[in-house]
Amino acid sequence: MPELKIDENLVDWEELSKLGWKNLLLGNGFSINIWEKFGYGTLFDLAKSDRVDVQLEAEGLALFDHLNSSNFEDVLRILYHAKLVDEQLGEPQKEGIQHLYENTKNALGSAVNYAHIAPGVADVAEVNRQLRPYKNVFTTNYDLIPYWAVMDSDLWRFKDYFWGDGNCFDLSDTEVPADRTKLHYLHGAIHLVERSDGKVQKLTANGLERLTDLFDLAHPERFPLFISEGSSEWKLSRIKRNDYLRFCYEKLTKTKGGLVVLGHSLHKDYDQHIIDAVNDSNISRVAVSVWPLLDNAEIVSFKSRLSQCLQGKDLYFFDSTTHPLGTLDLNEPIA
Repeated sequence: MPELKIDENLVDWEELSKLGWKNLLLGNGFSINIWEKFGYGTLFDLAKSDRVDVQLEAEGLALFDHLNSSNFEDVLRILYHAKLVDEQLGEPQKEGIQHLYENTKNALGSAVNYAHIAPGVADVAEVNRQLRPYKNVFTTNYDLIPYWAVMDSDLWRFKDYFWGDGNCFDLSDTEVPADRTKLHYLHGAIHLVERSDGKVQKLTANGLERLTDLFDLAHPERFPLFISEGSSEWKLSRIKRNDYLRFCYEKLTKTKGGLVVLGHSLHKDYDQHIIDAVNDSNISRVAVSVWPLLDNAEIVSFKSRLSQCLQGKDLYFFDSTTHPLGTLDLNEPIA
Protein backbone atom coordinates (compact mmCIF):
# COMPACT_ATOMS: atom_id res chain seq x y z
CA MET A 1 0.00 0.00 0.00
CA PRO A 2 1.50 3.38 -0.98
CA GLU A 3 2.19 5.81 1.82
CA LEU A 4 -0.66 8.33 2.19
CA LYS A 5 0.40 11.81 3.18
CA ILE A 6 -2.30 13.82 4.93
CA ASP A 7 -1.39 17.24 3.60
CA GLU A 8 -2.85 19.90 1.31
CA ASN A 9 -1.23 18.60 -1.88
CA LEU A 10 -3.28 17.09 -4.70
CA VAL A 11 -1.99 15.18 -7.70
CA ASP A 12 -3.18 15.69 -11.26
CA TRP A 13 -5.43 13.00 -12.67
CA GLU A 14 -2.88 12.25 -15.39
CA GLU A 15 -0.54 10.82 -12.75
CA LEU A 16 -3.17 8.27 -11.72
CA SER A 17 -4.96 7.56 -14.98
CA LYS A 18 -2.61 4.80 -16.10
CA LEU A 19 -3.11 2.71 -12.97
CA GLY A 20 -6.28 1.25 -14.47
CA TRP A 21 -9.69 2.33 -13.25
CA LYS A 22 -12.80 0.42 -14.30
CA ASN A 23 -15.34 1.78 -11.81
CA LEU A 24 -16.69 5.30 -11.37
CA LEU A 25 -18.83 6.86 -8.65
CA LEU A 26 -20.37 10.24 -9.47
CA GLY A 27 -21.65 12.63 -6.82
CA ASN A 28 -23.44 15.96 -6.88
CA GLY A 29 -20.18 17.86 -7.35
CA PHE A 30 -20.00 16.42 -10.86
CA SER A 31 -23.40 17.91 -11.70
CA ILE A 32 -22.78 21.23 -9.91
CA ASN A 33 -19.60 21.68 -11.95
CA ILE A 34 -21.77 21.62 -15.07
CA TRP A 35 -24.82 23.47 -13.70
CA GLU A 36 -24.48 25.51 -10.51
CA LYS A 37 -28.21 25.39 -9.69
CA PHE A 38 -27.76 21.74 -8.73
CA GLY A 39 -26.15 23.16 -5.61
CA TYR A 40 -29.39 24.77 -4.41
CA GLY A 41 -30.26 23.19 -1.06
CA THR A 42 -33.04 20.64 -1.27
CA LEU A 43 -35.96 20.30 -3.65
CA PHE A 44 -38.31 20.54 -0.68
CA ASP A 45 -36.90 23.93 0.34
CA LEU A 46 -37.06 25.07 -3.26
CA ALA A 47 -40.71 24.00 -3.59
CA LYS A 48 -41.59 26.23 -0.63
CA SER A 49 -39.84 29.27 -2.09
CA ASP A 50 -41.05 31.98 -4.45
CA ARG A 51 -38.49 30.91 -7.05
CA VAL A 52 -40.76 28.21 -8.47
CA ASP A 53 -43.91 28.49 -10.57
CA VAL A 54 -45.94 26.22 -8.29
CA GLN A 55 -45.34 26.35 -4.53
CA LEU A 56 -46.41 23.80 -1.95
CA GLU A 57 -49.64 24.85 -0.28
CA ALA A 58 -50.19 24.85 3.48
CA GLU A 59 -52.09 21.56 3.53
CA GLY A 60 -49.25 19.85 1.68
CA LEU A 61 -46.62 21.33 3.98
CA ALA A 62 -48.61 20.03 6.94
CA LEU A 63 -48.40 16.51 5.49
CA PHE A 64 -44.61 16.77 5.16
CA ASP A 65 -44.47 17.90 8.79
CA HIS A 66 -46.80 15.11 9.91
CA LEU A 67 -44.61 12.49 8.23
CA ASN A 68 -41.44 14.22 9.47
CA SER A 69 -40.12 13.93 5.92
CA SER A 70 -38.79 16.19 3.19
CA ASN A 71 -39.19 13.51 0.50
CA PHE A 72 -41.94 14.04 -2.02
CA GLU A 73 -42.29 10.33 -2.65
CA ASP A 74 -43.53 9.78 0.92
CA VAL A 75 -46.28 12.38 0.61
CA LEU A 76 -47.34 11.36 -2.88
CA ARG A 77 -47.76 7.76 -1.75
CA ILE A 78 -49.83 8.79 1.25
CA LEU A 79 -52.10 10.83 -1.00
CA TYR A 80 -52.41 8.00 -3.51
CA HIS A 81 -53.50 5.58 -0.79
CA ALA A 82 -55.86 8.21 0.60
CA LYS A 83 -57.42 8.38 -2.86
CA LEU A 84 -57.94 4.60 -2.91
CA VAL A 85 -59.62 4.67 0.51
CA ASP A 86 -61.77 7.63 -0.53
CA GLU A 87 -62.97 5.73 -3.58
CA GLN A 88 -64.13 2.85 -1.38
CA LEU A 89 -66.12 5.32 0.73
CA GLY A 90 -67.91 6.88 -2.24
CA GLU A 91 -65.33 9.67 -2.86
CA PRO A 92 -66.52 12.24 -0.28
CA GLN A 93 -63.03 13.84 -0.30
CA LYS A 94 -62.25 13.39 -4.00
CA GLU A 95 -61.80 17.06 -4.87
CA GLY A 96 -59.62 17.89 -1.86
CA ILE A 97 -57.35 14.87 -2.23
CA GLN A 98 -56.96 15.40 -5.97
CA HIS A 99 -56.12 19.07 -5.50
CA LEU A 100 -53.51 18.27 -2.85
CA TYR A 101 -52.02 15.51 -5.00
CA GLU A 102 -51.78 17.78 -8.03
CA ASN A 103 -50.25 20.63 -6.03
CA THR A 104 -47.62 18.34 -4.49
CA LYS A 105 -46.68 16.76 -7.80
CA ASN A 106 -46.61 20.10 -9.65
CA ALA A 107 -44.51 21.69 -6.88
CA LEU A 108 -42.00 18.87 -7.25
CA GLY A 109 -41.99 19.36 -11.02
CA SER A 110 -41.46 23.09 -10.60
CA ALA A 111 -38.57 22.56 -8.20
CA VAL A 112 -36.88 20.11 -10.56
CA ASN A 113 -37.44 22.45 -13.49
CA TYR A 114 -35.80 25.30 -11.59
CA ALA A 115 -32.81 23.27 -10.39
CA HIS A 116 -32.23 21.04 -13.41
CA ILE A 117 -30.01 21.88 -16.34
CA ALA A 118 -31.83 22.47 -19.64
CA PRO A 119 -31.24 20.12 -22.59
CA GLY A 120 -28.41 21.21 -24.87
CA VAL A 121 -26.35 23.05 -22.26
CA ALA A 122 -23.95 20.33 -21.13
CA ASP A 123 -21.31 18.84 -23.40
CA VAL A 124 -22.95 15.42 -23.29
CA ALA A 125 -20.86 14.17 -26.22
CA GLU A 126 -17.73 14.58 -24.13
CA VAL A 127 -19.37 13.00 -21.09
CA ASN A 128 -20.31 10.06 -23.33
CA ARG A 129 -16.70 9.62 -24.44
CA GLN A 130 -15.37 9.78 -20.90
CA LEU A 131 -17.85 7.23 -19.53
CA ARG A 132 -17.02 4.60 -22.14
CA PRO A 133 -13.79 3.23 -20.59
CA TYR A 134 -15.49 2.38 -17.29
CA LYS A 135 -16.96 -1.05 -16.66
CA ASN A 136 -19.35 0.23 -14.00
CA VAL A 137 -20.70 3.74 -13.49
CA PHE A 138 -22.49 4.41 -10.21
CA THR A 139 -24.21 7.71 -9.54
CA THR A 140 -26.09 9.08 -6.54
CA ASN A 141 -27.38 12.04 -8.58
CA TYR A 142 -30.98 12.33 -9.72
CA ASP A 143 -30.34 14.41 -12.85
CA LEU A 144 -30.49 13.54 -16.54
CA ILE A 145 -26.90 14.35 -17.53
CA PRO A 146 -25.75 10.69 -17.65
CA TYR A 147 -28.92 9.70 -19.52
CA TRP A 148 -28.52 12.45 -22.11
CA ALA A 149 -24.83 11.55 -22.47
CA VAL A 150 -25.56 7.87 -23.08
CA MET A 151 -28.26 8.72 -25.62
CA ASP A 152 -25.92 11.07 -27.53
CA SER A 153 -24.11 8.39 -29.54
CA ASP A 154 -23.17 4.69 -29.65
CA LEU A 155 -26.03 3.69 -27.38
CA TRP A 156 -25.01 0.04 -27.75
CA ARG A 157 -21.97 0.71 -25.57
CA PHE A 158 -24.10 1.35 -22.49
CA LYS A 159 -26.54 -0.77 -20.49
CA ASP A 160 -28.86 0.44 -17.73
CA TYR A 161 -30.92 -2.75 -17.10
CA PHE A 162 -34.20 -1.28 -18.39
CA TRP A 163 -34.76 -3.57 -21.36
CA GLY A 164 -37.79 -5.45 -19.98
CA ASP A 165 -41.40 -5.01 -21.11
CA GLY A 166 -42.35 -1.33 -21.09
CA ASN A 167 -38.75 -0.31 -20.30
CA CYS A 168 -39.04 -1.95 -16.88
CA PHE A 169 -36.33 -3.45 -14.70
CA ASP A 170 -36.50 -7.23 -14.38
CA LEU A 171 -34.42 -8.70 -11.57
CA SER A 172 -34.33 -12.07 -13.37
CA ASP A 173 -32.79 -10.56 -16.52
CA THR A 174 -29.63 -8.59 -15.69
CA GLU A 175 -26.89 -10.25 -17.73
CA VAL A 176 -24.73 -7.73 -19.62
CA PRO A 177 -21.91 -8.37 -22.16
CA ALA A 178 -18.49 -7.76 -20.64
CA ASP A 179 -17.58 -5.00 -23.11
CA ARG A 180 -20.48 -2.69 -22.13
CA THR A 181 -20.50 0.18 -19.65
CA LYS A 182 -23.16 -0.48 -17.03
CA LEU A 183 -25.04 2.41 -15.39
CA HIS A 184 -26.37 2.16 -11.84
CA TYR A 185 -28.56 4.90 -10.39
CA LEU A 186 -27.95 4.21 -6.69
CA HIS A 187 -30.57 6.72 -5.53
CA GLY A 188 -32.83 6.53 -8.57
CA ALA A 189 -33.21 9.41 -11.04
CA ILE A 190 -35.94 11.68 -12.33
CA HIS A 191 -36.47 9.59 -15.46
CA LEU A 192 -37.22 6.53 -13.31
CA VAL A 193 -40.62 5.84 -11.76
CA GLU A 194 -42.02 3.15 -9.52
CA ARG A 195 -45.37 1.88 -10.68
CA SER A 196 -48.19 0.87 -8.37
CA ASP A 197 -47.38 -2.79 -9.16
CA GLY A 198 -43.87 -2.29 -7.74
CA LYS A 199 -42.02 -2.38 -11.05
CA VAL A 200 -39.44 0.31 -11.84
CA GLN A 201 -39.85 1.87 -15.27
CA LYS A 202 -37.61 4.15 -17.32
CA LEU A 203 -39.34 7.08 -19.03
CA THR A 204 -38.06 7.78 -22.52
CA ALA A 205 -38.48 9.85 -25.69
CA ASN A 206 -40.14 13.27 -25.77
CA GLY A 207 -40.85 13.46 -22.07
CA LEU A 208 -37.16 13.76 -21.32
CA GLU A 209 -36.84 16.88 -23.40
CA ARG A 210 -39.56 18.56 -21.35
CA LEU A 211 -38.95 17.99 -17.67
CA THR A 212 -42.52 18.81 -16.66
CA ASP A 213 -43.73 15.74 -18.56
CA LEU A 214 -41.88 13.56 -16.06
CA PHE A 215 -44.61 14.47 -13.55
CA ASP A 216 -47.57 14.09 -15.91
CA LEU A 217 -50.78 13.87 -13.89
CA ALA A 218 -52.23 11.63 -16.59
CA HIS A 219 -50.24 8.86 -14.88
CA PRO A 220 -51.37 9.10 -11.23
CA GLU A 221 -50.06 5.64 -10.37
CA ARG A 222 -46.41 6.35 -11.17
CA PHE A 223 -44.22 7.66 -8.40
CA PRO A 224 -40.89 9.40 -8.98
CA LEU A 225 -38.03 7.16 -7.93
CA PHE A 226 -35.24 9.39 -6.78
CA ILE A 227 -33.79 9.96 -3.34
CA SER A 228 -32.57 13.52 -3.27
CA GLU A 229 -32.42 14.02 0.48
CA GLY A 230 -32.60 12.23 3.80
CA SER A 231 -30.16 10.61 6.22
CA SER A 232 -27.96 7.72 5.18
CA GLU A 233 -30.05 5.39 7.33
CA TRP A 234 -33.28 6.50 5.63
CA LYS A 235 -31.72 6.17 2.17
CA LEU A 236 -30.53 2.62 2.86
CA SER A 237 -33.97 1.67 4.17
CA ARG A 238 -35.56 2.99 0.97
CA ILE A 239 -32.97 1.18 -1.16
CA LYS A 240 -33.71 -2.14 0.51
CA ARG A 241 -37.44 -1.83 -0.22
CA ASN A 242 -36.97 -1.56 -4.00
CA ASP A 243 -35.70 -4.33 -6.30
CA TYR A 244 -33.86 -1.99 -8.67
CA LEU A 245 -32.20 0.20 -6.01
CA ARG A 246 -31.21 -2.86 -3.98
CA PHE A 247 -29.74 -4.50 -7.10
CA CYS A 248 -27.60 -1.42 -7.85
CA TYR A 249 -26.42 -1.16 -4.26
CA GLU A 250 -25.47 -4.82 -4.15
CA LYS A 251 -23.54 -4.39 -7.40
CA LEU A 252 -21.45 -1.74 -5.67
CA THR A 253 -20.77 -4.06 -2.75
CA LYS A 254 -19.55 -6.74 -5.20
CA THR A 255 -17.31 -4.45 -7.24
CA LYS A 256 -13.57 -5.12 -7.41
CA GLY A 257 -10.47 -3.33 -8.69
CA GLY A 258 -10.11 0.45 -8.74
CA LEU A 259 -12.81 3.04 -8.07
CA VAL A 260 -12.75 6.71 -9.08
CA VAL A 261 -14.90 8.94 -6.87
CA LEU A 262 -15.75 12.21 -8.59
CA GLY A 263 -17.67 15.06 -6.98
CA HIS A 264 -18.70 13.07 -3.91
CA SER A 265 -18.06 14.13 -0.32
CA LEU A 266 -18.87 10.69 1.16
CA HIS A 267 -20.31 12.44 4.21
CA LYS A 268 -21.12 9.98 6.99
CA ASP A 269 -24.50 11.58 7.80
CA TYR A 270 -25.81 11.25 4.24
CA ASP A 271 -23.53 8.69 2.58
CA GLN A 272 -22.50 6.17 5.24
CA HIS A 273 -24.29 3.44 3.28
CA ILE A 274 -22.09 4.26 0.26
CA ILE A 275 -18.96 4.18 2.44
CA ASP A 276 -20.07 0.82 3.87
CA ALA A 277 -20.67 -0.58 0.37
CA VAL A 278 -17.18 0.41 -0.75
CA ASN A 279 -15.65 -1.06 2.41
CA ASP A 280 -17.60 -4.30 1.95
CA SER A 281 -16.53 -4.60 -1.69
CA ASN A 282 -13.34 -5.99 -3.17
CA ILE A 283 -12.31 -2.54 -4.35
CA SER A 284 -8.60 -2.35 -3.67
CA ARG A 285 -7.85 1.28 -4.44
CA VAL A 286 -9.86 4.48 -4.50
CA ALA A 287 -9.01 7.75 -6.26
CA VAL A 288 -11.00 10.61 -4.73
CA SER A 289 -11.43 13.99 -6.39
CA VAL A 290 -10.96 17.15 -4.33
CA TRP A 291 -12.07 20.64 -5.31
CA PRO A 292 -8.73 22.51 -5.46
CA LEU A 293 -10.18 25.85 -4.30
CA LEU A 294 -10.85 24.51 -0.80
CA ASP A 295 -8.47 26.06 1.70
CA ASN A 296 -5.58 23.95 2.89
CA ALA A 297 -7.16 23.10 6.24
CA GLU A 298 -10.31 21.82 4.53
CA ILE A 299 -8.29 19.62 2.16
CA VAL A 300 -6.32 18.15 5.06
CA SER A 301 -9.54 17.54 7.01
CA PHE A 302 -11.20 15.86 4.02
CA LYS A 303 -8.22 13.58 3.44
CA SER A 304 -8.01 12.69 7.11
CA ARG A 305 -11.70 11.85 7.34
CA LEU A 306 -11.70 9.58 4.29
CA SER A 307 -8.50 7.86 5.35
CA GLN A 308 -10.40 6.83 8.49
CA CYS A 309 -13.61 5.92 6.63
CA LEU A 310 -11.90 3.82 3.95
CA GLN A 311 -9.25 1.98 5.92
CA GLY A 312 -7.68 -0.92 4.09
CA LYS A 313 -8.01 0.73 0.66
CA ASP A 314 -5.16 2.33 -1.26
CA LEU A 315 -6.21 5.98 -1.35
CA TYR A 316 -5.25 8.71 -3.82
CA PHE A 317 -6.49 12.30 -3.83
CA PHE A 318 -6.49 14.30 -7.05
CA ASP A 319 -7.41 17.75 -8.30
CA SER A 320 -10.98 17.36 -9.60
CA THR A 321 -10.50 19.96 -12.36
CA THR A 322 -7.77 17.84 -13.96
CA HIS A 323 -10.14 14.93 -14.62
CA PRO A 324 -11.99 14.99 -17.98
CA LEU A 325 -15.31 14.70 -16.12
CA GLY A 326 -14.37 17.47 -13.70
CA THR A 327 -13.09 20.01 -16.20
CA LEU A 328 -14.65 23.46 -16.02
CA ASP A 329 -15.83 23.53 -19.65
CA LEU A 330 -18.35 20.65 -19.65
CA ASN A 331 -21.16 23.22 -19.70
CA GLU A 332 -19.97 24.48 -23.07
CA PRO A 333 -21.12 21.95 -25.69
CA ILE A 334 -19.32 22.04 -29.01
CA ALA A 335 -21.58 23.42 -31.73
